[in-house]
Amino acid sequence: MKNIYNYKAYEKGKLLRTTLLYLSEQIDPKSKVFKKYERIIKKEVKALEKIGFDGYMLLLEDIVVVAKEISGFVACFGTIQNSLTAHILGIVDDYELNEENFKEFTPFTDEPVVHIVISSYANNGCVGYVAHKYADIIKKKKKRSIVFKDNLKIKFVDLDINIRTKYDEDGFRI
Repeated sequence: MKNIYNYKAYEKGKLLRTTLLYLSEQIDPKSKVFKKYERIIKKEVKALEKIGFDGYMLLLEDIVVVAKEISGFVACFGTIQNSLTAHILGIVDDYELNEENFKEFTPFTDEPVVHIVISSYANNGCVGYVAHKYADIIKKKKKRSIVFKDNLKIKFVDLDINIRTKYDEDGFRI
């Protein structure tokens, strides 16, 4: 499968390098936990590369970073919920390692879907950002969702929570 996701920033091995760098910033690289997580991340990235979705994780990281800047509140769930790689990249907040159930990482169904929960006022900005940056790989754009050419679906879920950033008289965020 040709890797179209986040092709503008795609480079072979970039997902593994990026994830291990982020992991080393969060956990001491000499610790046993780091070694265990490194092993899991390598398995996940290998599975992602095999199906051509390693760039997909980089695309999601990009979108979540921007959504957090616009919204101030972001939560993600979907077919990547149980991925340590997604957790280390900041795409999903919760990750629970269950070694008994962790045998083979199967990251996605035939139609991967990610739900990004954002505050109400941020929806247009998030959809607009994705539609602008990734315009040439988008198949369909709706008010709250985007479908890419390889059928990856990103849905921005609006929970009617209006979280707005307040600024003081000098323009500083409070």
